[in-house]
Amino acid sequence: MKIIHTGDVHLGSSMLALPTEKAKIRRVEIADTFRKLTVYAKESGVDAVLIAGDLFDGEKVSRAVVDETLATIRAAAPVRFFCVFGNHDGKTELGELPENLLLFPNTGRQTTYVLPERVTLTGIDGDALGGMDYQALQLPEDHYNIFVTHGEIANHTRRDQDVVCLPLLQNKNVDYLALGHIHVPTTGVERLDSRGKYRYCGCLEGRGFDECGVRGFFLLEIENGRLKDEKFLSLAKRTVQEVRVDISSCHTYFELESAALSAARSAGEENIIKLVLCGTYQENLRKDLSVLKTRLSDHAFFVKIEDCSKLRIDYEACKNDVSERGEFIREVKRYAMDESLREEILEVGLKALAGEEIDL
Repeated sequence: MKIIHTGDVHLGSSMLALPTEKAKIRRVEIADTFRKLTVYAKESGVDAVLIAGDLFDGEKVSRAVVDETLATIRAAAPVRFFCVFGNHDGKTELGELPENLLLFPNTGRQTTYVLPERVTLTGIDGDALGGMDYQALQLPEDHYNIFVTHGEIANHTRRDQDVVCLPLLQNKNVDYLALGHIHVPTTGVERLDSRGKYRYCGCLEGRGFDECGVRGFFLLEIENGRLKDEKFLSLAKRTVQEVRVDISSCHTYFELESAALSAARSAGEENIIKLVLCGTYQENLRKDLSVLKTRLSDHAFFVKIEDCSKLRIDYEACKNDVSERGEFIREVKRYAMDESLREEILEVGLKALAGEEIDL
């Protein structure tokens, strides 16, 4: 049988990292990516989709978003969807559920479903983890046992809400611990014990600049209680990318813009880009970041510019400079302080002396 491990879809997210109109577009795109996943599942003969929490983004998600999501799941039958609640699902009122959507009752105890091909699926909502009876977990040795929940892994045994105590799940015949909550997919093999492993699916689509890189879901194929194949797939409309541009060799704004445009194009015009200026720059280099952002806007869905470049000053050349500029540089250099603070003071001060606009 084929099983999809996904989660952290965050349908209805406010998308605060984006401007209002771009945020509206992204909300629709993420909903569409979830719909594409359900279509893929139905057309590819997937038997079950595990949603490891945070299908929705908060209890203020509109009724329309909830109804559309339930209709999407209903249309994917006979694929069955098994969903645990995460910390962002809140008290979302789902209403009447599709027959092919199964939840894990929030009773403080784990719930188990027995699937074909000797697969056992056990799960518990993230907010019930603190009261979970790990000792009561009894999984058949001759089955492929999946445990799905939403929380942050910990190597201690202290019971907390949204915390998965790995030591308490060891030697319980867990083969695959399907986790949600961390938005970065686990690409390597993380061992739970000698038998099992754990994995975060990551979010289905990147929403903010802390979610850079490819996002998607895992597909497992299990036959007669044994894992036959597994792979990571992506149906994302866009990716969030961080692109670094070293401006050390730029002598003019136009050279800087050319380097930035080249980097933006390489990241793909359909994507969301955080462009980071780095390296050092000479004192008289004109940056004009607002102009640069406008020029770059035609080469990406959305661009954010972060300036991490450092002012390059030739202190030796300033030794005998009798101008206000020279005196200011020597005075700042005289004091002991953190170099990042010194660079910031010098940059603001030199701009002020030159009559340039200062962004604080």
